[in-house]
Amino acid sequence: MKQIAIYGKGGIGKSTVSSHLSYAIANRGCRVLQVGCDPKSDSTHNLVTGYLKPILNVLAENDFDYEAISMDDIVHKSPLPFQNGGSVYCAEAGGPEPGVGCGGKGVIEAINTLKRLHVFKTLQPDIVIYDILGDVVCGGFSQPIRDGYAEETFLVTSGELEALYQADNVMSAIRRFASRSGAKLGGLIVNLRGLKNEEQIVHDFAAKTGTQVVAMLPFSQLVKECGGQAKTVFEEHADSPEAGLYSQLAEIVMTSSNQLCTPETMTFEELYEWWGEYVA
Repeated sequence: MKQIAIYGKGGIGKSTVSSHLSYAIANRGCRVLQVGCDPKSDSTHNLVTGYLKPILNVLAENDFDYEAISMDDIVHKSPLPFQNGGSVYCAEAGGPEPGVGCGGKGVIEAINTLKRLHVFKTLQPDIVIYDILGDVVCGGFSQPIRDGYAEETFLVTSGELEALYQADNVMSAIRRFASRSGAKLGGLIVNLRGLKNEEQIVHDFAAKTGTQVVAMLPFSQLVKECGGQAKTVFEEHADSPEAGLYSQLAEIVMTSSNQLCTPETMTFEELYEWWGEYVA
């Protein structure tokens, strides 16, 4: 069972990437489990009908009595058809109300619940994709890296300073826990934003941190429109260039083991000075 984490700052498009990646991998005939680890609980929206009830909500309704819930209460199979007998199962961690509690608690409870209910053993997925908020790499949000659930991490970023700063933060977490959990970085998935010199910026950032760019995704109105309809581009535009790019990414992710690294990092001051040279 392969386990990967998709990290990125809020609004960078990591859930769009994750859901398209799940779809593309399922089309290869694989069984996929996607776990949304964001309090918004919208990671799997493009793969299921409506929003899923988060694991944290299910636990709260049952007084955190694990014996009172089953796998079917928290994991839902996507009704979408996939090629070659593939399938996608979806779960959402959830989180507390805004301003109340720790957002990372949902991640901790979700992973513990999946383990206690033997979800991995029962489903036997070929790959588990954790879609995780990367703005704050706190104890909860870093658990997949810290405790070895995600052996490989991919960072969704752009050439913008804020996105690269958050990517660098996650890289720091990978470096910190590499010896403890074996965590490794698989590379950068770039959502282009039309910034001056953007492609050069992200390629140079990858070189400075010792990693690679695994996908370069241009802005797509088609992806935006499909997302507004809670769909992936595969459903109605399977022959589109966008679908082709996500299929290529799926191939890279499923065969990435020999490209993993422990990344180098920069301080914010170093990052700011370096990045400023490109946009001056």
